[in-house]
Amino acid sequence: MSVNRKKQVVLLLLVVVIAGLLSIFGTAAADLPDTLPPPEELAIEWWKWATDQPAHQFHPLIKSGRLDCGMGREGDVWFLGGSFGPTDKATRVCDVPADTYLFFPIVNIICSPLANDPEDPDFLLECAVNPGDGYGFDLEMYPVSASVDGVEIPNLYDSYVEPGETFWLGPVPDPNIFGAEEGAEALAATTGYYLLLPPLPEGKHTLNFVGEIAGDYPSHYDITYILFVE
Repeated sequence: MSVNRKKQVVLLLLVVVIAGLLSIFGTAAADLPDTLPPPEELAIEWWKWATDQPAHQFHPLIKSGRLDCGMGREGDVWFLGGSFGPTDKATRVCDVPADTYLFFPIVNIICSPLANDPEDPDFLLECAVNPGDGYGFDLEMYPVSASVDGVEIPNLYDSYVEPGETFWLGPVPDPNIFGAEEGAEALAATTGYYLLLPPLPEGKHTLNFVGEIAGDYPSHYDITYILFVE
């Protein structure tokens, strides 16, 4: 294949990616395909998925390198993990079937007795919206950037998911990401900047997202996925 032809193919793929991204992120949640749950439900499902996986070296929020991105998932939407630590930079590699949506948080918050928060549902909802307020310190989330193959995803602040309701997590495995007792169950609430990435063209793609929690207890996350769409 000639150099010019290769450039044309790359440009075509980027056009397809950008068109898909704009079709998702340029519309309201109500305009997403009818076959997909709304982002609020997906955010809850994401936390249940992250909590249900044993927190060993293969956990999708812990492991770097080659990863099974279909772990614990069925259907058209797969989940990707960020990090559960205060600061992290990770590169992960995985295979993704064609026509699969990818849902992940750039940065998010979980409030739950599993994470040593009070059991009061109203406190949990307020904690998720204004993390730190109930404890007398300041925290604020920022979606710094997100890109596919070097193409920046626009309007990241439009991807904010509010806590419409509390939900149950657990029973948790041993070990689990919260360090809670095996079998524990509790209410939770979440907010964050969650993205639903439309299916990518076949081939190799690089997804990168960077999130930050600023304030008295700052955190910074820089996660890269090398995705092979087959």
